[in-house]
Amino acid sequence: MRIGFYIHHTTISAGGIFTYTIGILKELLKSKEIEKVIIITSSEVNEKLKANISDSKLQVVNINRNDLLIKIKLYIYFLLLTFSILLRKIIPSKKLIDSLIHISNKINPYTKVLLEKDLSVFHVPVQYSPVYKTKVPVIITMHDLQEYHYPEFFSVTQKIHRRINNQLAILYSDHIIVSFKHVKEDILKFFKVNNDTVSVCPPPFTASWFLTKEETEWDELSAKFGLKQKYLLYPAATWRHKNHSALIKTLKRLKDEGIEIDLVCTGNKTAHFKTIQSLIDDLDLSKVVHFLGIVSEADLIGLYKNSSLVVVPTLYEAGSGPLYEAMRYGIPVICSNVTSLPETMGNSEFMFNPNSIEEILTKIKKGLYDEEFRKRNVQNSRDRMNVLEKNNYAECFINTYKKLLS
Repeated sequence: MRIGFYIHHTTISAGGIFTYTIGILKELLKSKEIEKVIIITSSEVNEKLKANISDSKLQVVNINRNDLLIKIKLYIYFLLLTFSILLRKIIPSKKLIDSLIHISNKINPYTKVLLEKDLSVFHVPVQYSPVYKTKVPVIITMHDLQEYHYPEFFSVTQKIHRRINNQLAILYSDHIIVSFKHVKEDILKFFKVNNDTVSVCPPPFTASWFLTKEETEWDELSAKFGLKQKYLLYPAATWRHKNHSALIKTLKRLKDEGIEIDLVCTGNKTAHFKTIQSLIDDLDLSKVVHFLGIVSEADLIGLYKNSSLVVVPTLYEAGSGPLYEAMRYGIPVICSNVTSLPETMGNSEFMFNPNSIEEILTKIKKGLYDEEFRKRNVQNSRDRMNVLEKNNYAECFINTYKKLLS
């Protein structure tokens, strides 16, 4: 099979999405059934690919999304595609809608690339594809429908954007891949699609998940970021659903009880970071809370290995890279009891209600000071890694491709 594989430039700063993307790519390249993987991306991604992927099966095609003409073409394409959805509700004429989609694809610069490369399928491991309804089947990975669970976390503009693009992706993709069953259930519930159009393929939780084996030593980390040896770690972009505020409030409780511990957070600082910073200032925690922003993977690995405890208090998660990474490195880790996290952790002893400061506080104290709890936690992680390592992740994706082609 000749697989088209899309990497959007924004995933570089999207944390787990880029890691997930490269993880799948590495697994596919190992398979004898894959003849060629043509990555369709833009120049911003090239350096990242060179650093992480080197394989004779691989070919990279760049589309310059900064080019004014390409921008205009893509804008017109999505305008026509969005209009086709409205048209379905007003004048449900299949012939008219198909003609409109055909015209829009003539404009789209991605269509030409897909056809020229003689692809079997085009896999888009992110929520939205740059092109739909071509002669090459399009498969997307739908990561979440979080706005249906936490609409208050999104602005009106964001909700409209997600509603339109989710509608396009689910309506016009030839198949949908999700990482966990709860996402599939959401798609079936909110979009009423056929059960057979959605496949559950677990994220590639293997050694391929990690892009480097290098790690920054503690002395360098300490000097670079001004850190003390004892700290909690939470690597996550500052989206509201990541629930940093609950962790910061818990840290205040620890401080009030005389427990000296810092909190280190990594990841993209979104617009919501201003609210988080205000909370840190109000609780007088600026000296013990460190938001480092996006760090190199070597730095992140070093931060994992030198942390006292990793805490993942998220309210919603389609799949938690930080949880998996902490478990993989044998670092004591506790997490929320929501969405996909229980499936990964596999043991409720190490989970908590993310809306309960009391539960988070109790688990953090056990994770810091109860040695037997810490030993059981690390052993649980080893056991879970042994289970996850046995999965043939590439097989699930390849079988989905075959299913679609048949």
